[in-house]
Amino acid sequence: MPTHDLLAGRTVIVTGAATGIGQAFAVGAAAQGANVVVADMNAADETVAAVEAAGGRALAVRVDVSDDASVQAMAKAAVERFGRIDGLVNNAAYFREVKLTPFEELDPAIWDRIFSVNVKGVWLCCKAVMPVMRAQRSGAIVNIASVVAVAGQPGYLHYVATKGAVLSMTKGLAKECGPMGVRVNVIAPGFVITDATRNRPIEWQQSFLKARAISREQKPDDLVGTALYLLSDLSGFVSGQTIVVDGGHIMY
Repeated sequence: MPTHDLLAGRTVIVTGAATGIGQAFAVGAAAQGANVVVADMNAADETVAAVEAAGGRALAVRVDVSDDASVQAMAKAAVERFGRIDGLVNNAAYFREVKLTPFEELDPAIWDRIFSVNVKGVWLCCKAVMPVMRAQRSGAIVNIASVVAVAGQPGYLHYVATKGAVLSMTKGLAKECGPMGVRVNVIAPGFVITDATRNRPIEWQQSFLKARAISREQKPDDLVGTALYLLSDLSGFVSGQTIVVDGGHIMY
């Protein structure tokens, strides 16, 4: 990706940034001049190295987005290192362990866990950065949902429900945060090929491919341009919106 300055001098937190889509977001922001807080439960040395290679400054933070104290510590570390928080990409999600299961057979413990990460985690991260963004009178939050929240998907009701909640939360947050100078939008990706998704049934993967106007596999980099748009001043009058990036599967 060419290096430009859409995010020059800004600080962007990306959760779930150690691998896959989150890593692509982190590197993309760095290539546009951002300082990047690489937040993940796991070690993120590879992403840190990639951010620095792209010309950005990186701070790795171990975080459990479902834990308020952990999330607050993440925001504090970002401010201590870079002095501000201009963007937040809520990418962390519980999905790798989610298995195709009829809804009446779902384990309530798994239901609670996925909501704790995918819904509560988004709320906690937004809550943690808001005092900084409010004081700055500026900020951009990008929540990551899924096309399944728009189209539905059998066998993944718990995951679909969490991503539907993210769509609704985004609208509520946009209304509440707009007067503070903070924009909140959501990206709904299609089925993206990552290490966390390769184990899905091949028939399920092919169903997405066949439904697309652009009939190829979707990769993490396919989402980066939209995220940069939403984080930057290019979308300065855009808030509360859902942008589906899925190669033309869902069309409005």
